[in-house]
Amino acid sequence: MTEPDPRPGGDLRAVAEQLSRLWVTTSERAFAAALHQPDVYVRTTRLVSAIVRELRRRGRGLTPLLEAWHGRHELVRGVAASDGALTVDGLNVETIAGTAFAMRYREVLEEITLDDRLAALAAGPRDGGWLVLEESGHAPGDPFVPYRRLEVDPRTGRALLITTRPDDTFTTCVHVVESGIVDLETGRLAADTAGEPGNAAHEVGTAEEREALAERLKRSSTVEATADANS
Repeated sequence: MTEPDPRPGGDLRAVAEQLSRLWVTTSERAFAAALHQPDVYVRTTRLVSAIVRELRRRGRGLTPLLEAWHGRHELVRGVAASDGALTVDGLNVETIAGTAFAMRYREVLEEITLDDRLAALAAGPRDGGWLVLEESGHAPGDPFVPYRRLEVDPRTGRALLITTRPDDTFTTCVHVVESGIVDLETGRLAADTAGEPGNAAHEVGTAEEREALAERLKRSSTVEATADANS
Protein backbone atom coordinates (compact mmCIF):
# COMPACT_ATOMS: atom_id res chain seq x y z
CA MET A 1 0.00 0.00 0.00
CA THR A 2 1.35 3.42 -0.97
CA GLU A 3 1.05 5.76 1.96
CA PRO A 4 -0.67 9.13 1.41
CA ASP A 5 1.38 12.21 2.19
CA PRO A 6 0.36 13.43 5.66
CA ARG A 7 2.11 16.80 5.39
CA PRO A 8 0.02 19.94 6.07
CA GLY A 9 -1.79 21.51 3.16
CA GLY A 10 -3.93 18.60 2.08
CA ASP A 11 -7.18 17.11 3.30
CA LEU A 12 -6.08 15.77 6.67
CA ARG A 13 -9.25 13.74 7.17
CA ALA A 14 -8.84 11.99 3.83
CA VAL A 15 -5.18 11.27 4.52
CA ALA A 16 -5.93 9.94 8.01
CA GLU A 17 -8.76 7.77 6.68
CA GLN A 18 -6.41 6.19 4.15
CA LEU A 19 -3.70 5.62 6.73
CA SER A 20 -6.23 4.22 9.20
CA ARG A 21 -6.83 1.25 6.92
CA LEU A 22 -3.13 0.45 7.12
CA TRP A 23 -3.15 0.93 10.89
CA VAL A 24 -6.13 -1.36 11.42
CA THR A 25 -4.64 -4.08 9.22
CA THR A 26 -1.37 -3.79 11.08
CA SER A 27 -3.15 -3.97 14.44
CA GLU A 28 -5.00 -7.12 13.48
CA ARG A 29 -1.78 -8.71 12.32
CA ALA A 30 0.10 -7.72 15.48
CA PHE A 31 -2.31 -9.27 17.93
CA ALA A 32 -2.95 -12.33 15.78
CA ALA A 33 0.77 -13.04 15.79
CA ALA A 34 1.04 -12.57 19.56
CA LEU A 35 -2.12 -14.49 20.45
CA HIS A 36 -0.31 -17.77 21.08
CA GLN A 37 2.71 -16.15 22.73
CA PRO A 38 1.58 -14.76 26.08
CA ASP A 39 4.86 -12.96 26.78
CA VAL A 40 4.82 -11.25 23.38
CA TYR A 41 1.17 -10.33 23.84
CA VAL A 42 1.81 -8.70 27.22
CA ARG A 43 4.88 -6.81 26.00
CA THR A 44 2.99 -5.65 22.90
CA THR A 45 0.02 -4.46 24.94
CA ARG A 46 2.19 -2.58 27.44
CA LEU A 47 4.22 -0.84 24.76
CA VAL A 48 1.22 0.05 22.60
CA SER A 49 -0.60 1.51 25.62
CA ALA A 50 2.42 3.65 26.50
CA ILE A 51 2.69 4.93 22.92
CA VAL A 52 -1.01 5.82 22.88
CA ARG A 53 -0.50 7.83 26.08
CA GLU A 54 2.38 9.68 24.43
CA LEU A 55 0.24 10.40 21.36
CA ARG A 56 -2.48 11.80 23.61
CA ARG A 57 0.09 14.02 25.28
CA ARG A 58 1.05 15.49 21.90
CA GLY A 59 -2.41 16.97 21.44
CA ARG A 60 -5.92 16.59 20.14
CA GLY A 61 -6.95 16.17 16.55
CA LEU A 62 -5.40 14.86 13.36
CA THR A 63 -2.42 17.16 12.94
CA PRO A 64 -0.37 15.89 15.91
CA LEU A 65 -1.21 12.30 14.97
CA LEU A 66 -0.11 12.65 11.36
CA GLU A 67 3.01 14.55 12.32
CA ALA A 68 3.94 11.78 14.75
CA TRP A 69 3.53 9.14 12.03
CA HIS A 70 6.56 10.56 10.18
CA GLY A 71 8.78 9.68 13.13
CA ARG A 72 6.96 6.56 14.25
CA HIS A 73 10.04 4.33 14.60
CA GLU A 74 11.84 6.89 16.75
CA LEU A 75 8.62 7.34 18.74
CA VAL A 76 8.32 3.62 19.47
CA ARG A 77 11.94 3.27 20.49
CA GLY A 78 11.85 6.46 22.54
CA VAL A 79 8.79 5.35 24.50
CA ALA A 80 10.31 1.91 25.06
CA ALA A 81 13.53 3.45 26.34
CA SER A 82 11.66 5.70 28.77
CA ASP A 83 10.50 2.85 31.00
CA GLY A 84 12.43 -0.17 32.17
CA ALA A 85 9.30 -2.30 31.98
CA LEU A 86 9.04 -1.70 28.22
CA THR A 87 11.09 -3.17 25.41
CA VAL A 88 11.08 -3.58 21.63
CA ASP A 89 13.18 -6.74 21.79
CA GLY A 90 11.60 -9.37 19.59
CA LEU A 91 8.85 -7.00 18.45
CA ASN A 92 8.23 -5.48 15.03
CA VAL A 93 8.54 -1.71 15.45
CA GLU A 94 6.36 -0.93 12.41
CA THR A 95 3.65 -3.26 13.65
CA ILE A 96 3.74 -1.76 17.14
CA ALA A 97 3.47 1.74 15.66
CA GLY A 98 0.53 0.86 13.44
CA THR A 99 -1.31 -0.74 16.34
CA ALA A 100 -0.84 2.30 18.59
CA PHE A 101 -1.85 4.73 15.85
CA ALA A 102 -5.00 2.69 15.11
CA MET A 103 -6.04 2.96 18.75
CA ARG A 104 -5.28 6.67 18.99
CA TYR A 105 -7.06 7.35 15.69
CA ARG A 106 -10.32 5.98 17.12
CA GLU A 107 -9.96 8.42 20.01
CA VAL A 108 -9.18 11.29 17.65
CA LEU A 109 -12.33 10.61 15.63
CA GLU A 110 -14.35 10.98 18.83
CA GLU A 111 -12.50 14.21 19.66
CA ILE A 112 -13.33 15.59 16.21
CA THR A 113 -16.99 14.66 16.64
CA LEU A 114 -17.17 16.38 20.02
CA ASP A 115 -15.37 19.49 18.73
CA ASP A 116 -17.73 19.68 15.75
CA ARG A 117 -20.75 19.47 18.04
CA LEU A 118 -19.42 22.23 20.28
CA ALA A 119 -18.68 24.40 17.24
CA ALA A 120 -22.24 23.93 15.97
CA LEU A 121 -23.60 24.82 19.38
CA ALA A 122 -21.43 27.94 19.56
CA ALA A 123 -22.49 29.06 16.08
CA GLY A 124 -26.22 28.62 16.68
CA PRO A 125 -28.57 30.88 18.59
CA ARG A 126 -29.23 29.84 22.18
CA ASP A 127 -32.92 30.70 21.96
CA GLY A 128 -33.66 29.82 18.37
CA GLY A 129 -34.99 26.33 18.80
CA TRP A 130 -33.41 22.96 18.17
CA LEU A 131 -30.07 22.72 16.35
CA VAL A 132 -28.84 19.98 14.02
CA LEU A 133 -25.36 19.03 15.26
CA GLU A 134 -24.76 16.11 12.89
CA GLU A 135 -26.39 14.77 9.76
CA SER A 136 -25.25 12.15 7.29
CA GLY A 137 -26.69 9.52 4.98
CA HIS A 138 -29.92 9.27 3.03
CA ALA A 139 -32.76 10.94 4.94
CA PRO A 140 -35.70 9.27 3.12
CA GLY A 141 -34.32 5.87 4.06
CA ASP A 142 -32.28 3.28 2.18
CA PRO A 143 -31.40 -0.19 3.52
CA PHE A 144 -27.84 0.20 2.24
CA VAL A 145 -27.21 3.87 3.14
CA PRO A 146 -27.69 4.49 6.88
CA TYR A 147 -29.03 7.85 8.00
CA ARG A 148 -28.03 9.62 11.21
CA ARG A 149 -29.07 12.99 12.61
CA LEU A 150 -28.42 14.46 16.02
CA GLU A 151 -30.53 17.42 17.15
CA VAL A 152 -30.27 19.27 20.44
CA ASP A 153 -32.09 21.95 22.37
CA PRO A 154 -29.20 24.33 23.19
CA ARG A 155 -30.96 25.59 26.30
CA THR A 156 -31.20 22.23 28.02
CA GLY A 157 -29.02 19.74 26.17
CA ARG A 158 -32.03 17.48 25.52
CA ALA A 159 -31.32 15.65 22.29
CA LEU A 160 -32.85 13.39 19.67
CA LEU A 161 -30.78 10.84 17.78
CA ILE A 162 -32.55 9.90 14.56
CA THR A 163 -31.22 6.92 12.60
CA THR A 164 -32.17 4.27 10.09
CA ARG A 165 -31.15 0.65 9.72
CA PRO A 166 -32.18 -2.14 7.37
CA ASP A 167 -34.94 -4.51 8.37
CA ASP A 168 -34.29 -8.23 8.59
CA THR A 169 -34.90 -8.71 4.86
CA PHE A 170 -32.77 -5.76 3.73
CA THR A 171 -35.66 -4.59 1.58
CA THR A 172 -36.75 -1.58 3.61
CA CYS A 173 -35.69 0.61 6.54
CA VAL A 174 -36.48 0.79 10.20
CA HIS A 175 -36.54 4.42 11.35
CA VAL A 176 -35.47 5.01 14.95
CA VAL A 177 -35.85 8.06 17.21
CA GLU A 178 -34.02 7.99 20.54
CA SER A 179 -33.97 10.56 23.32
CA GLY A 180 -30.68 11.60 24.83
CA ILE A 181 -28.71 14.33 26.54
CA VAL A 182 -25.80 16.28 25.07
CA ASP A 183 -23.39 17.72 27.61
CA LEU A 184 -23.19 21.35 26.55
CA GLU A 185 -19.65 21.66 27.95
CA THR A 186 -18.09 18.58 26.35
CA GLY A 187 -20.41 17.67 23.47
CA ARG A 188 -20.78 14.10 24.71
CA LEU A 189 -24.06 12.30 24.01
CA ALA A 190 -25.57 10.11 26.68
CA ALA A 191 -28.79 8.14 26.81
CA ASP A 192 -31.71 9.83 28.54
CA THR A 193 -32.00 7.84 31.74
CA ALA A 194 -34.77 9.85 33.34
CA GLY A 195 -37.11 6.88 33.00
CA GLU A 196 -40.05 9.03 31.94
CA PRO A 197 -42.56 7.85 29.33
CA GLY A 198 -41.38 8.64 25.83
CA ASN A 199 -37.67 8.49 26.62
CA ALA A 200 -37.16 5.04 25.13
CA ALA A 201 -36.18 4.41 21.53
CA HIS A 202 -39.10 4.49 19.11
CA GLU A 203 -39.17 2.53 15.84
CA VAL A 204 -41.43 3.43 12.93
CA GLY A 205 -41.76 2.32 9.35
CA THR A 206 -41.42 5.48 7.27
CA ALA A 207 -39.45 8.71 7.18
CA GLU A 208 -42.69 10.68 7.43
CA GLU A 209 -43.68 8.89 10.66
CA ARG A 210 -40.17 9.39 11.97
CA GLU A 211 -40.18 13.13 11.37
CA ALA A 212 -43.66 13.54 12.84
CA LEU A 213 -42.57 11.66 15.95
CA ALA A 214 -39.41 13.76 16.24
CA GLU A 215 -41.44 16.97 16.04
CA ARG A 216 -43.83 15.77 18.76
CA LEU A 217 -40.93 14.89 21.05
CA LYS A 218 -39.25 18.23 20.43
CA ARG A 219 -42.44 20.15 21.16
CA SER A 220 -42.96 18.17 24.35
CA SER A 221 -39.40 18.81 25.47
CA THR A 222 -39.67 22.52 24.66
CA VAL A 223 -42.87 22.82 26.67
CA GLU A 224 -41.18 21.11 29.63
CA ALA A 225 -38.15 23.40 29.39
CA THR A 226 -40.35 26.49 29.28
CA ALA A 227 -42.35 25.30 32.29
CA ASP A 228 -39.15 24.63 34.23
CA ALA A 229 -37.78 28.07 33.37
CA ASN A 230 -40.95 29.75 34.57
CA SER A 231 -41.31 27.74 37.77
